[in-house]
Amino acid sequence: MGKLFFRMPCLSESHKIKSQEIYERLFDKRVDKRYLESAVQKFLLLNKKMFSFAGITLEMDGVGSDLSIKFKTVGFIGAIPVRMPYDGIAHKDFQITPRFDNAGHDFSDLTQLLSRLDYSISPEYADGEELSLPLQLRPPMYYEAAKYIDLFEAAHRQNWVKFEVVKKNHRFPKTNTNWPKYIESSFDPLKSLIYPATDSVLSRNHNEWQELIYVFEIAKSIILRQDVPESIRYRYRDRIVALQKKNASINPIMTGAISIHSNDPYSIKEVKEQANVLLQKGVTSFAAWRIDMATLFERYVQYVVGRSLIGLDGAVVSNRRISGRGSIPRWGLKYLEPDMIIRYNSSIYMADAKYKANYYVVEQASEILRETHRLDLHQLLAYCSFSPDKEKIGILFYPFIRPNFRKIDYLEQHTGISNTVYLFGIPFGINGVDTSVEVIRQMFQGL
Repeated sequence: MGKLFFRMPCLSESHKIKSQEIYERLFDKRVDKRYLESAVQKFLLLNKKMFSFAGITLEMDGVGSDLSIKFKTVGFIGAIPVRMPYDGIAHKDFQITPRFDNAGHDFSDLTQLLSRLDYSISPEYADGEELSLPLQLRPPMYYEAAKYIDLFEAAHRQNWVKFEVVKKNHRFPKTNTNWPKYIESSFDPLKSLIYPATDSVLSRNHNEWQELIYVFEIAKSIILRQDVPESIRYRYRDRIVALQKKNASINPIMTGAISIHSNDPYSIKEVKEQANVLLQKGVTSFAAWRIDMATLFERYVQYVVGRSLIGLDGAVVSNRRISGRGSIPRWGLKYLEPDMIIRYNSSIYMADAKYKANYYVVEQASEILRETHRLDLHQLLAYCSFSPDKEKIGILFYPFIRPNFRKIDYLEQHTGISNTVYLFGIPFGINGVDTSVEVIRQMFQGL
């Protein structure tokens, strides 16, 4: 019995899985074949939460020996554990891979790609849902350390204090005076008016915060290593220094795990959970995870375009909002957000990235693709209206097996205003970065 239940691309539907395959391959011949339909229903009920997390739907057709099922996926990639109908335990994983990916099914390539993108998009994990096939997408430790710094900073603003028992001497007796200790020293006239006591005071300098300081020191040492990308180090360096100064009077206490209490404030629970991830060397990599493929492709294109303009007179501004004003209806848009505004040679170019199959079928007629492209094109032309240039240029990026682009001119005869749209196919994956950078650079140099 293998640990892989099923693997399929995102934005697709599987082949029809017939009853024999359901019984033998999916359910390992461990359910009653006479009641296979009930087993499938139970399977669906057991995995409802995880299927919703990953965007998986299951369609069932027929009964008895004619029973068949098929899976459909949306725009998420990732991996989830699936519980079996014969014992309710998760023995296998369901993996969703990128649909347009030259690298195949190896998630290690995706880990490298996310590292190149400085984890500007990060996996979303499902806590408590452990995978059977671990280390599918293992984020580097500096990503976990950076996440801890963010949460520690938020927890510090909480000003979390607890009662701390301290020993102090007073010039007068109190209800908590330590009389046995006073008797030991009261024979000395110089100490006869000194009353030792144990006081309870509210303080940040308590054991649990000292443990969090210890983990903060671990996170700091990870982020400031020379092998961490400069953008990460520079982003966190000043924040680390500020947090060090604010907690300079608190001594760290070494710990192997931090206890989480039900009455802890929410921000404290979050930072404690992340502290345990660092102390246990990144256990989140074993949990079910997902990434929105459309957002990942958008970040990937932004990275590639940014690299292509290095050394040229150009720059990329990503996801800048164009605000709306006036009497906007409740269903109206308060802002527009192009994926990229590209400045090159004193001109402005608008660009959008779409994780769709359009460029794979440029020579095929399809009413569905025409309508989806119409929406993409109208969206891009709306962005181009904010360019001050009379001859406006926009770029639509789609995934493709190799870098390739097509130029289309739209001209309004009476006003003389034109819009030039480049359709650009770009390979998605770590191996396609350098080639894509060079082709995009050539395209800009030819504008």
